[in-house]
Order: sequence, then structure tokens, then C-alpha cells
Amino acid sequence: MGSLYGFEVKTELPLRRLNAAPGTRGELTIDVAREPLPAPRGEPVSTLIGGNGRRFYASYELGDRCLLELPPSGEFLLDPGTVRLTVSIGDDDEALREHRIVSSAVCTLLAMRSDLALHASAVAVKGRTVLFCGPSGRGKSTLALALGEAGNEVLSEDGVSISIGPEGPIAFPGARGIRVRSLDPDGSRRTDLVPDPAPREPPPCPVMAVVLLGERGEGLTIEPLEAARGLALLTPNLTHSGAREGIAAAFGRLARLLHTVPVFRASLPEDLGALPSAAGDLLDGVASRD
Repeated sequence: MGSLYGFEVKTELPLRRLNAAPGTRGELTIDVAREPLPAPRGEPVSTLIGGNGRRFYASYELGDRCLLELPPSGEFLLDPGTVRLTVSIGDDDEALREHRIVSSAVCTLLAMRSDLALHASAVAVKGRTVLFCGPSGRGKSTLALALGEAGNEVLSEDGVSISIGPEGPIAFPGARGIRVRSLDPDGSRRTDLVPDPAPREPPPCPVMAVVLLGERGEGLTIEPLEAARGLALLTPNLTHSGAREGIAAAFGRLARLLHTVPVFRASLPEDLGALPSAAGDLLDGVASRD
């Protein structure tokens, strides 16, 4: 067994990316459906459809539970009351299915329980965490890889779960390793897992700042944002069940976070050769303005 986002994971599926550290927030169960999952009634409360009309994501309300459809990986029944995720397995791409379990389904489950879940990477700096948000392709995973190889501790590369309590916002370590996309000589895309670029697994860390990654440019830029502006720009990075109550709760938690920590907008250089230096400068720039 291992842990995810501070929860000890009891799983029937072979998951390679669990943390070795024991969970301290309770137990999360991941099991395989023995029979068809409950059929949804009505239209999904949230969907993501590509330009070709293909559905990539759909979520349905089932009382206090939620059903996620993530083709082609399968269906996922989320039960926040029992902290249980039941998987109806789709195709045989185990790496993609695991990524969706650890970065999408589990984060959604924890958001239903009261965590703030973000589509973000997270890196620890001197015992505190910087969160990097932004759409796919802005450099979240590449940035986490560069900072991990530079000796920083990587909490997560594509999903982060944050507890916001009296002690302040605490980010919990997610899945180990970083998925890196590249092109094969024939031009086809592939995704490889870099097991652990950081020197060690980080413990839960207080959140120091949030950085929204904009489009890449000629060089590194860093711009502080007002909390209200940051709230508007970061809302698309929220992970939630898609239900009205879930959206409202996630928005409220994000607002609480941004009234506690500063938010920045940054642009990374297009030149990948300049990224390691720019990544370090970005961390230093954020820390100096904290």
C-alpha cells in the first residue's frame, strides 16, 4: 500500500505512482466494479467535448455520489462518504487509466469531501509549496520536471489537493513521477513517465503562492495579480464534480486560498534550453515577493 494526497490507499488495481509515506488523513479505497455501475439518469452536469465531437469527460450526479465517464479509460464511481472509488475498466492503456485515477478521479472525490482540488503542478521550496496552474501545454509538467531535477521536491505534476483549515492551506503530495510528452521519429506522440526527478518525497507543505502560467514568450515574465483578478483567471483550473453545489464550494475555497496567499501570472520562455534557468528564477521571484 501507499498514499495519495495524505490518504492511505487500499487498491485492487496495480498503481505504480503511490507515495511510500503512510497516509495520515484516513483510508481511500480503490476497487474494481464486479457489476455494471449505476446507470446515470438525464444529462451530465458537466462535459468536455473535443472539436471533432468526441466526448472526453462527463460527470453525473447520483445522489451524494458522482459518476465520471473518462473515455477510453472507463467509468469511475465516486463515493465521498466512504472515501471509495470504484472503477469500471475501459481499454487496456494502464498508464493512462492510472493517470486519470490519481490526477482526476481521486482529486474530484476529495473535492467532494471539502478539499480544494486544482489542475496544477506543485513544487516545495524550503518547506512551502508553490502551485503552478494553467491549460495543457503551458508547461506545468515540464516546469515540475526542471525544478525537480534542480533539487526541489515535487508534490504533484497534474493535480493537487489542498486542505484549508485553521492552520492555513496545506498541499498534500499526489502521484509520484512526471509524465513527459514527446515526439517519436515518425511524428507520433508518446508519453513517458519520469519516475522521480526530485531527491525525495516531500511531506505535506503550507501553500506559499499560486502561479498562473500564460502563453510562452521570449523570456521569463512575472506579474503579481490582485486576488479578485486571480480568482477569475484561476477558476477554470478548479477540479469539482460539476454539480452546482460542487462548483460553488470549489469557488469559495479558491477565494479563501487567494485571500491567504499571493497569486502571480508568469510566462515561460519558448526556448526549452532556457527553461531550467528560468524555472529557478521564477521560484526566486515568487519567493522574494511573498
